[in-house]
Amino acid sequence: MPNSPVRSWRMLLPLAAVLLLALLWTVYWLVASGIAERRFAEERARFAAQGVTLACAREDWGGYPFHFEFTCVSPALEWRNRGHIQSSSLFLTALAYAPWQIVALLDGPSSFATTEVPGGTASHQRAIAALTYDRDWKLKISADIPALSMPDLGGVSLLMLHTRPSVTGGTDIAVSARDVNLQRPGTPSLSIGEGEFVGTLTSDRMLKVERFHLQQDTVNYSGTGSVNLDNSNRPSGKLDTQTNDLDGLLAILAPHLQLTEDKKSGLRAMLGLLGNEAKAPIIAKDGILYLGPFKLTELQPLQ
Repeated sequence: MPNSPVRSWRMLLPLAAVLLLALLWTVYWLVASGIAERRFAEERARFAAQGVTLACAREDWGGYPFHFEFTCVSPALEWRNRGHIQSSSLFLTALAYAPWQIVALLDGPSSFATTEVPGGTASHQRAIAALTYDRDWKLKISADIPALSMPDLGGVSLLMLHTRPSVTGGTDIAVSARDVNLQRPGTPSLSIGEGEFVGTLTSDRMLKVERFHLQQDTVNYSGTGSVNLDNSNRPSGKLDTQTNDLDGLLAILAPHLQLTEDKKSGLRAMLGLLGNEAKAPIIAKDGILYLGPFKLTELQPLQ
């Protein structure tokens, strides 16, 4: 019996260890949560200085014990007085032991307006994005937006976006989409079964197109090149493009090119010399868009 008090104390050791661990974890969570909130505020201020602001009808922080969570009710994102988007709710969460990896959930519908596009409402299912910071606080993004539909603009069954810092100092971008339906008032809709883009946005505002590929039924259209903005903020550059079915591609694009019958005949004759698997450059120069030597349309400055 003399060892009974000692044994009783030893039986309490596991409980004491658990309580101590819980206390230490709570202290860590409170300190780390404060750091996360300050870092979020710093990033928010940095973006605001660049003209990108986020406003919420109500903000809440939480997530104890294993997460850091930020909830924004009626988030409104505005960039450089050129446009805004507002949704129902934004939810950010990160594991307490890996706060540099963040998952963002955005619930629609979302209203939007830009200086180029009139205001409207976009319906979509819950959009999901994974944001990862590296040791230098450079950001990588992977985002999925399912069932996106915008009145008078069209819709897409699934839109996927991926970005990462480029080794050259810019941003690598990859975009893919399924079941795209583009609409413009007064013209027929344009359907694209699958679309893919891979390129790099450089620090001097040049978009290097490593590859783009569009497919509708058996018609494929792809290309590579580069585009930037001229002194009047109009797109300028060249894309070398090709198709496996010239007749099929022209049948799809004919209602949207807005060419005269003479120009359509000349375009078909010129490209026809190259065979049904035709190659032709798309050139943007001095505010005009060309397909080969043929003028397609005038380009407006980007605000």
